[in-house]
This record gives sequence, structure tokens and C-alpha cells, in this order.
Amino acid sequence: MSAPNTTTQYCLLKTVRRWPYIKTPKTSQAVLKRFFDKEPFFNRIWDIYVVESSPGGSDVGGIVVPFEQVKAFFKQTETETAVGLRTNDRELVLDLGSSTDDVVRLVGISTSWDDYEKLCMSPITRACGSANASASASTPGRGPKQNKGAKSDKKRQAQIQNRRDMLNSAVEIFSKGRDYTYFSIDIESWEKNHDIITEVGLTKYLPGVRDESGKQTSDPVSDHIIVKEHRRYKNGDYVADASGNFEFGNSKQIPLADIKTTIAMFMDVPENHQRILVGHDINADIEYLRKLGYDDELKDFAMILDTVEIWKAVADTFDGISLGRLCRELDISAWNLHNAGNDARYTMEAFIKMISRTAPSC
Repeated sequence: MSAPNTTTQYCLLKTVRRWPYIKTPKTSQAVLKRFFDKEPFFNRIWDIYVVESSPGGSDVGGIVVPFEQVKAFFKQTETETAVGLRTNDRELVLDLGSSTDDVVRLVGISTSWDDYEKLCMSPITRACGSANASASASTPGRGPKQNKGAKSDKKRQAQIQNRRDMLNSAVEIFSKGRDYTYFSIDIESWEKNHDIITEVGLTKYLPGVRDESGKQTSDPVSDHIIVKEHRRYKNGDYVADASGNFEFGNSKQIPLADIKTTIAMFMDVPENHQRILVGHDINADIEYLRKLGYDDELKDFAMILDTVEIWKAVADTFDGISLGRLCRELDISAWNLHNAGNDARYTMEAFIKMISRTAPSC
């Protein structure tokens, strides 16, 4: 089956997968990683085509996917991360030229990495001599395909076990109550330049704390910090601007030079307590913390937990999840997301709910 080159636009699959790593800063790459890693990238519907080049053609061979599917994928990532991925860049769409000698053949539909690997080994793909397919299906020096499949399965099982270990560890320390203080963090940046940090959200949770009357008071405490010098940088193109809608108190404007000290003061703990850091897709927030100078202090945390990975263990899935959807799954009423203070609070509430629900069965 072939597709007319004049009516459909295509993108080289390898270009799509590399796109965030050549077109966005490192902080954005950390945010987008959960969409472009192998499992999440291939756990969606892709129509897999291969370009058969011929004399007089474009001399471009490789596996391609429809541009419309790429645009839909990028739109989803933008909605969930606020990181813009330009689809009007000339390097994204494959230029087959004006020649009609090139044939774009449909290989099949892929909904998983296993599907994709099988399509790479199909007679159509092999007949077209796709270098991209060959590199994906079998790599020289790595042994037969079955060995690679075994390695892939072993890696998948290791990921599953790591998530389960994180969940079980979280349940174990959570059950100890008063020996630990939990902190959740969310950091927002300007959507047009992610090197400009605009907000910091912090939440502290001390289980089993009692007030002067002896009544247990273990509600989380949350702060919302606006970076004073960056207060005029507003989002709105990819996500709604919620910087002025903190739901759990009054926002504070703090100079950039004082942000690290402010975070450190909030992270203070009672004597003999250990700190646990919680975040939603926390690697991106850790990179932001380091940009703010809060780097060496990370070693003071006994454990760092990611609610995305905990959710994957709880739901037995490889799919990532946005904070908004996670709150809906857990029946948490979440208002004005993408306000850093609110996101930190809802991350903590989601963490507590997942661990509390899991604890009896662990």
C-alpha cells in the first residue's frame, strides 16, 4: 500500500523522538522525558510507514509517521507540561521533494514497543532497506533479536520492581508516623523560557502532630512563593496563568537571591526527624532546585519519592499521568493547577491518599 506524497506530510520517526533533545533546554527535556522515553512514546497509536527511495527520488529512506499524528502528540505534551514544541519548524516535516519516484508504504499500525519491533522486521520494511528500521530492530554486536527481546523484558521487569520497591518503602516509612517529616515541592517557570523560574510551591506534612490541647493536627501546611524579579512573566499560551490564585493562604514575593534561604527555612524539621521529599515528576523540580542553588541540601533527604512512579505501581501501568488526572483518579478536588503552591499541596494530598489506600495490603 502506498500513500501519495502530495496529500500527506510525514516526519522521520527518529527525528520526532529526538525533537525535545535538540530543540528545548535541559530543564524542558527533563519535563518531556516521561513522554519521549521508549514505553510512553510507543504506547500510543502510530501509523508506521517506510519511504522507499529510488533513482531520481529524494534519497531519503527511513521509517516515518504522519505529521498529523505528531502534531496531536505534541499538543498533548504541551497541555500536560506547558512546554511548547514547535511543529512549524522545517526540520520536523520530511521533505520528499517534487519527485514522484519516492513511494511511502504503510507497514502497519503500532500501539506498543513490541508492535514497533515486529513491524521493523516485516518484509516491507526489509525490502525498503530502511537504515532506521535496521538500527531499531537489531544492533550489531548485541546478538540475535531474541536476546535483545530478553534484555528488553528484563529491563521492563526491573522498572516494575523499582516502582514497587518505592511504593513499599513509602508505605513502610509512612506507617512509622512521627519519625519523618514530608515535604512536597513544585516549581513553575515561564513557558517561553524555562530558565526563568517564576514560582515555588512548598508543602510540609507531619503525621501525628498534636496541638497544645492534645488534639491531633496533621493537616499539611503550604506556601506559595513568587520570584519577585520575575513576577511579570506570565504564562497563558499553553496553560492558564494561575499565579495569583493560591488556594491555601497568601502568596509571598521573595527576591531571587533569598529563595534558597526561604526554602531551607521551610524545610526545617523537629529534632530527630528525617526529611522525605515528594514531587510529581520530581526530576524536573530537582533540576530547578539546583538552579536556585539548593543542591548540596538534597543529600539531607532520607528518601525522594515521585508520585508519577508511585501511581504506576499502584495502577500497575507504564503510562505516566498528569497531576490533574491523578487528582481526578483519587477524588481530590483540585483548583487552579499550575499555581506552584497549589500543585505542591495537591501532590502531597495525592501521595497521602495513595499510600493510605495501599498500606493495608502491603
